[in-house]
Formats: sequence, C-alpha cells, structure tokens
Amino acid sequence: MKRAVIVVVVAIVFVGASVPAWAWGVRTRVAVVATAVRIVSKESGANLVKLEKDIRAGAAIAPSDLTELAPVAATDPVGAIESEMYLLQAVNAGRVDPYFAYRLGVLGMLVAEASAPLADSDPAIRDLYYADVEGVIERIQLKPAKRIKVDPLTYFGEVRSDAARRRDLILTDYRTGIGFKGTATSALSEDASRSVNAVADVYQSVLVGKVASANISPSQIRDYIVRAIQFYIKRGNDAETDSAYKRLTDLNVSTVDLQKQIGDMFYDAGKYERAMQEYRAVLALDPARRDVTERIAAYYVKLGDDALNEKKLEVAREAYQNALNADKLQPDAQRKVLEAEKLIEERDARLASTRETLTAADEKIGQAEQLAFRRDYGGAISLLYEAQGSYGKVTDEFTPEYRAAQNGMLTAESKLNQLRRDLVSNAPSLSGLGSGFTTRKQAEAAAKSLDTEALRALLDKQYEAEINRLKAETAGTITP
Repeated sequence: MKRAVIVVVVAIVFVGASVPAWAWGVRTRVAVVATAVRIVSKESGANLVKLEKDIRAGAAIAPSDLTELAPVAATDPVGAIESEMYLLQAVNAGRVDPYFAYRLGVLGMLVAEASAPLADSDPAIRDLYYADVEGVIERIQLKPAKRIKVDPLTYFGEVRSDAARRRDLILTDYRTGIGFKGTATSALSEDASRSVNAVADVYQSVLVGKVASANISPSQIRDYIVRAIQFYIKRGNDAETDSAYKRLTDLNVSTVDLQKQIGDMFYDAGKYERAMQEYRAVLALDPARRDVTERIAAYYVKLGDDALNEKKLEVAREAYQNALNADKLQPDAQRKVLEAEKLIEERDARLASTRETLTAADEKIGQAEQLAFRRDYGGAISLLYEAQGSYGKVTDEFTPEYRAAQNGMLTAESKLNQLRRDLVSNAPSLSGLGSGFTTRKQAEAAAKSLDTEALRALLDKQYEAEINRLKAETAGTITP
C-alpha cells in the first residue's frame, strides 16, 4: 500500500499486561486503538479523546462478549469489520455518545487483529511473538500516514498482504532460537504503525462516510439500540438511557417480547419502577403473560418485606396488596397481607395504651400542682412520683410519645425539686416554731431522702403544730 510516510514518535498508552488470545495482545490492541484515537481527533477535529475510556473498554472486550457482538469475527474478520463499519455509519447521529465510542473500540480491536503480523500463523510461535511485543510496545516509534478511505474488502486485502511479508522470516527466527531479537524487532515499528493507521483510516471512514451498504437491516439497528440501552442502564446513566430508549421508540419496532426484555434489563439493574412501567405496558398488550405478572408480584412482595423490616407497616400492607392484585396466585401475598394487618392492629393498640398512660401522667402533674398550691406538699410529691413511674413505662417505639414522656419526666423532676425547696423554706412557719433549727433540719433530711412517708409524717406534725398554735392564739384573745 503506497503512503507518504513521516517518521514520528507517538506515545502509546497501555493497559495491564495479558497473555494474547490471538493476534495482538490486549495491551498492544488497546495501545494501537488509543493512539489511532488521538491521531483521528487531531486530524479530523472529532473529539474522541474525551471518550477514550469507553473506546479503550471496547478495544479490551472479552472474547465471549466479542462473539456475541460479532459472531463471525474468528472465521471472517474482514466481514466482521465491514458489518460493524456499516452499522456504525447507519446509527451515527452526528454525536459520538459513550456506547458508540465503545463500539468504535470494538471495531478498532477487530482492525488491529486483522492488520497484525502472524495472525494466521502457528499459534505457539504467534503467542510468543505477541507476548514479546507486549513488553516493548510503549517504546515503539510509529509512522502515521495520510488517511485513506476504507473499502473493507480491497483495503484489508492489501493490509493483510503487507502484514504477511515478513511472516516467514519471523517464524524462522523463533524456530531457530533467535526469537524476537531478529526480524521481529526490526519490523515492529512498521508492523505497529500499520495497525494504528488502519484503525485511524477505519475511524475516519465511519465518522465522515455515508452508509455504503444496504445490508444493514432494521433488526440490526434495533439490536444496536437495545444493547445501548443495556450499556447505559448498567452504568446508571439515566440521560443516555432515556435518549436511546426514545430512539428505539421512534423506530416504531417495539414488540411485546422486546419490551419485556427491556423491562428485565431495568429490573436486573435495580431500576424497579422503570421495570414496572415496561411490564405494565407488556400486560396492556398481552394480559396473559404469566412471566410478567409473576415478576411484578415478586417485586411487590420484596418491597413489602423490606418495608416490614423497617417497621413501615402500612407501606408493607400496600405492597403485599399490590402483589396480590398483580397475581392472584402469588403464594405468599394473601398471607402477608393478613399478617401486616394484624401487626397494624397490635401496634395501634399499643399506641392507644401509650397515649392513655401519658394522659394519666399529665393529669397527675396537674393535680400535684393544685395540691402544692394548697401547701399539701406530701400529696403533691406523691403524685409527682406516680407521674414519673407512668412516664417511665413509655418505650421508644413511638417517637413523639416517647419524647413527650421524657419531657414529662423532666417536668416532674423539676417540680419535685421546687417542692423540696419550698418544704425546707416553709418548714418553720408550718411548725409554728419560727426559724427553729430542728424543724428545718428535719425538713431537709426528709427532702433529701426522697422518702414520701417521711415527708408525709413531717407534714402531719407541722399541720398538727399549726392547728395547736392557732387554737392557742384564739384562746388568748377571748375576754373573760
């Protein structure tokens, strides 16, 4: 193939080492494709570099995944390249999105394979050669050339013929023990450059060329878009997922089975609500789809179980009911609905009992305030203790009520402290002994002990003393 050749040094970026499966090793393939991306970006203005990560991922595609995308790649590599080129031309909407970039990477990998030396040679020597290349690829001088429009059959016939020119020499070197140090090393710059330029030529042709074949069927385009949707769902890229989904809808090629397939993609990725939308659309077209109703019901049962674990009983009951509505034959839904209803009834009963306890405790606080106002300290303190006991029975099952109980405990304790202070300060007047030291000490001791009976006994004595004092004063004012 005649080209104007300029010798330059191109930095080849590589990924982790790998034993080659066929043709170039993974590191070399990715390096070839990444270098071609930079060349095309620079020469054409197409900003592929920003999507280089996706292109690299495609270039490093696993053999099993490649077989799924391009079944003939192993037996007809040029045919696989041609098919992928025309498909990408057909779906090219003028914007290189991440999945398109990924498929460019796959295409670049196929081109790198087809343009590699020893691709069709003795596997034992071939793999030794490619493993040797893997160790030096980042130091190779490359020879980029002017871009050529690619007609796959003609173009790759010349490329593969060129790649085979030194094949026998390289094979002989390996068989005689010279190995990579002979022809392989001296020819590597030209061999690697051939692959880089081939990838760059193909990319340029895809990005600026028109569809050159009528062999791209609607089903191929549909399959491409469905794979794009799956690609974006797995990545969690909702915007690109919606864009690809709209593109599929615009094609008007959707079927019940396809919609079920897309629903399964969403479901398997944890996008359950989106999956339910697809499943409902399937049932609208085919209500008898048991595989869909069973999956909807199973989803709602799981939703109910999760809600139950979080003690969201009403949410759980609703989910179980939705499962039953979706599939009357769901084996667990009816039982779980009844269980959820029973749990709700039991919880509501506990809540009502808790609120009654709070109300009774609050009433005791109010009654204690009235007794304290009348200086019935013993009775007030007794009621406050009872209120605290009631508040202490409230658990943290119901957050608002638990907080109210905690506040009630603090209120009761505050009032108890105030009553203790009042009891000590008012003890002399209550006993009629003025600032008598003994009475005050008795009140302080009783207040500190928190002994209700002791407080009552003290207050009874004070009350009796006060009555006697009043009787004495009354008797002293009577005129004989």
